[in-house]
Amino acid sequence: MSVPTEAGLVDVVRFASEPVIRLAVVCAVIAALAPVAFGVAAVPNGTAARPDLALISSLDARAEFLSSGGSDVAFAESGHDPSKMLLMSLAVPGSGELVQGKKRGYLFLLAEIAMWSGFYVLDKQGLEERSDYESFADANWDLEGYMEFYNENCLDCPHDYANGCRPLADCGSQEFYEDIGKYDVYWPWWGGDGVPNDPTAEALELRNEYWGMRKDSNTSLRQARYLMMAALLNHVVSAVDSFILAGGHGTENDAAAAQVGIEFGVPCGAAGLSVAFVTTY
Repeated sequence: MSVPTEAGLVDVVRFASEPVIRLAVVCAVIAALAPVAFGVAAVPNGTAARPDLALISSLDARAEFLSSGGSDVAFAESGHDPSKMLLMSLAVPGSGELVQGKKRGYLFLLAEIAMWSGFYVLDKQGLEERSDYESFADANWDLEGYMEFYNENCLDCPHDYANGCRPLADCGSQEFYEDIGKYDVYWPWWGGDGVPNDPTAEALELRNEYWGMRKDSNTSLRQARYLMMAALLNHVVSAVDSFILAGGHGTENDAAAAQVGIEFGVPCGAAGLSVAFVTTY
């Protein structure tokens, strides 16, 4: 049985929208990281200075980093507690920068508002689209017809997919709504004229329409998650930026310097990536 394909302008827009949102998130992250990576603090004599920002792999010796002392440029106290500035920006991105008189705090704050607003719009849209495709399935997929066929022909061979027998997931669950559109054993029951392994043209048309509705919902919800992750990253970047700012403004007579290390590693026996901040003064 051939798998029906989807085409048309709606599909082009749907598939094109995901790279666009990814590009927007990447640009937002780059814009947020730029102040941390370049020229973080301006000193009174007009020269640029910033704490050393190091990336430490899990194979590097943390002790060597911590014992490396200060940077080549010294920093005076800025009058703000670095830990408090970090916590402020971690809670509300940009607040730590604004307290220290840095206007780029507005960028973090505006990015926060924009990303959470986008999350709310996309999440609401995705949930509404989910409700629409579930209602469409309830109206057009013949649950009773399939269960009647299954009880008559499949109780002795519940996993004989070749003959159209496949146990249903719990009715109303997300797995149920995925399966009836994904697996071809269920397609003949779109439209109520179920014949095992022989879906009608009408049934395939209904299934394709349903599958497109479901993909639209999943795309909206996935993009909402991307924005949520970008917003959370905005908290972290702003917190690090505030911490570095509060470390001091460089002068020639200062004796102390700040270093900030971001240590990446793979936890032993665990999945994923660990991130730790290592600091010296």
